[in-house]
Amino acid sequence: MEEEPFVKNSNSLLSLQMKASSIHTFCAGMTLRIGGVSAGCYASMNLGLHVGDSVDDVCTNRQLIGKALDFSLDRWVCAEQVHGNRIARVDAEMAGAGARSLESAVPGVDGLFTTEPDLLLALCFADCVPIYYGTRNPDAIGIMHAGWRGTVAGGAGHMVRRMCSDLHFPPQSLEVVIGPSIGADVYEVDQQIIDQVQKLGRECWTNAVRETVNGHYLLDLKAVNRSVLIEAGVPEQQIRVSGYSTFAHPELFFSHRRDHGRTGRMMGYIGMKKRRQ
Repeated sequence: MEEEPFVKNSNSLLSLQMKASSIHTFCAGMTLRIGGVSAGCYASMNLGLHVGDSVDDVCTNRQLIGKALDFSLDRWVCAEQVHGNRIARVDAEMAGAGARSLESAVPGVDGLFTTEPDLLLALCFADCVPIYYGTRNPDAIGIMHAGWRGTVAGGAGHMVRRMCSDLHFPPQSLEVVIGPSIGADVYEVDQQIIDQVQKLGRECWTNAVRETVNGHYLLDLKAVNRSVLIEAGVPEQQIRVSGYSTFAHPELFFSHRRDHGRTGRMMGYIGMKKRRQ
């Protein structure tokens, strides 16, 4: 059985284990729903500004996470997240984008990547698939948000191609982790969604779809994204997949489907810092 890539290291964080390079250390993971100040259906570590929670509470929660990770909000970069496949390359001038307001987020994208240290790339999740990317020489990191729409739009592969094109390295250099998201045993979808999934090509979905009853199916979003990554050139052995299901652990995660759309958001994050000499 594959080793779980995420480790619970506090009430509020799952940390992703990433090896340091000769130049940088890496900070990556996903927040949990525990340890914040939000109330009601957002209790307690809601980090989504777009769900109807108090903006002040969300910003307080984000400050708590920033302190725990040693990345102030002025160094966060957040995306608008429109359930697409567009990617933005992040530089130092974008520091603080979306950290305290939706209006300042990087518009129209669901993926972020950078080669610059001291920036925390941060996206919101509550069942959708977080995908983490890392490579060395050059040191570069990225994160992608893939719900079913972003998945069938090939967002996972778009990130591979964009990073490789911009930074001039082969996809075989990438290490990728597929993070906690809704489990295949509970993600039931209808024929309309399966029709979209099937546009990816049979090799990407054939083992990720199981028919149930009345024209409905169970869909394994993690498996589909893994196949998309392999098709984009990332070696199978360099893709790790989390076993955590957001739906199955209400004590740890918000889940849009389990909570009928009235819920908070976790934050998937990745950043790097120069190693101290």
